[in-house]
Parts: sequence; C-alpha cells; structure tokens
Amino acid sequence: MVDDVQVFAFAAITAVSGYLMWRRNMRAANLMEGTATSQVASAAKGYVELAGTARGAGGQPVRDPIESLGCLWYNVVTETRNRWSRNRNWSVERRESSTEPLSLQDDTGSCLIVPGEAKIDEEQDPDAIVKESPTRRHKIWRIHDGDPLYALGFLERREPALEDAQVELLRVWKRNQVNLLERFDGNRDGRIDAAEWERTRRAAAERAAADAAAAPDAHIRYQLRRPVDDRPLLIASRTEVEVSHRVIWRSRLGLAMFIGGTLYVLFALQRYLT
Repeated sequence: MVDDVQVFAFAAITAVSGYLMWRRNMRAANLMEGTATSQVASAAKGYVELAGTARGAGGQPVRDPIESLGCLWYNVVTETRNRWSRNRNWSVERRESSTEPLSLQDDTGSCLIVPGEAKIDEEQDPDAIVKESPTRRHKIWRIHDGDPLYALGFLERREPALEDAQVELLRVWKRNQVNLLERFDGNRDGRIDAAEWERTRRAAAERAAADAAAAPDAHIRYQLRRPVDDRPLLIASRTEVEVSHRVIWRSRLGLAMFIGGTLYVLFALQRYLT
C-alpha cells in the first residue's frame, strides 16, 4: 500500500512537472518562431531575436569563484546531500552569478546585455562539476569570449544619461564653493550670477559628455533588455539551431511526462474507485 501511494505521488508530480516544462518550452518555441532574426545595427526598436558572438563590454574582468577561470559570465550552483539518509539526492544550497555586463556582437555591431535582467539558459550541461567533498559539489556554467550567443529581448539604442550626470556634477561642484567661485566667478564679486551659472552648466555638460565618451562600453551603441510585458530576456550560449532543437525536444519530453503521469493517475483512481 505504501509503495502504491509513493508511485501515485511520483506520477502526479511527474504530470505537473511535465505540464510546466511543456508550457514553458512551447512558449519559448512560439516566441522564437514568431520573432524574425535581426542584425543589431539594422533592427528596429522592439522585441527582436539576435544571433552572434559573446564579447566583453570593457568592464572589470570576471572569474568564477570556484576555479578562478576567466570568463564573461558565470553561474555557480552549490549542492549538498546527506550521505546517511535514504534519499541521497542533491539539494541546492546556494546560487551565485556574475553581474558584469557582456555584449553580443554580429557583423553590424554590438549590443550590451546586463545578466541580472536576463534568463540565461542553464539547461545545457555545466562546464564543470567540482566536488568539494563526498557530500558537497559545485556546478559551474560559464559564457566565454568567442562563444556563440543567441538572444531574445527588447533592443533599443543606448542614449547616455548626460542630463543626470550633469546634475550630479553641478551638485558636487556646489559643495565646494571656494573652488566654484575660483573657476566660474569671472567678475570676482563673490557670487555666481546668471551668466556665470550658464557657463557653469555648459562646463558640466561638456564634462559629462567627455566622461560618457571615455566609458569602457561607450563604443556599444545598443542594449538588449527585458521588455516591460511578460516576455523574457532570454540568453543562450549556443547557436540558434541548437537552441531551437533543445526547446522543441524539452517541450516534447514535458508533454510525454504530462501524458504518462496523467494516464497513470487516472488509471490508479479508476482502480481505487471500482
């Protein structure tokens, strides 16, 4: 009787898990099929599909915390298990991902991607599994410079936030009144009049523009971000064909799990009720 209950519960869990897997992957497949592949520089603003190569965005170097290998992005899942229990399945203890931006580059240009906004495909095999002990291990996924990169997301042209930077500069300058008067009080009357304040504003605008031009990612003119609706920003370090095949395969597997689990549950209920 106990075994029958366990099998029934397993079948029900399989059916629910399969349904969720089927719906999630079918949605991704429909998005991929309904979104034409574009090139970065020629794509219209909006939700697009891009395929290119992973490149750095000019920021700080990234190294995974377990093997300290250089990469553009990493995700580390630390898992543990109780070696003395009957159920020796691994359970997730901690997740850690890098947040440094990377870019997708094709023949026409590059677009910036902030990993924290994205759902990055982890359903492929990890780059490495590092066993710290018989009961603790780390699974590591990485995106390396030069890897193929596939993305779905909202593409827009990057406009430097010059106005905000100018306001912040003026705020900083105003805190040091002695230096402010020395630089911009042309008639030396001990105050900044309207004409002098206008020169101060122009100087802050020029400084903000120069700082923006000198930023490490200033050469990247576009950004791929998560749209405001419920569509995802999806990133995968594989080719478009590989992503498509994987999504279709997982949707079919989910459907098979749903049908198989549901049929067993219905059969068991019928047997119990008759």
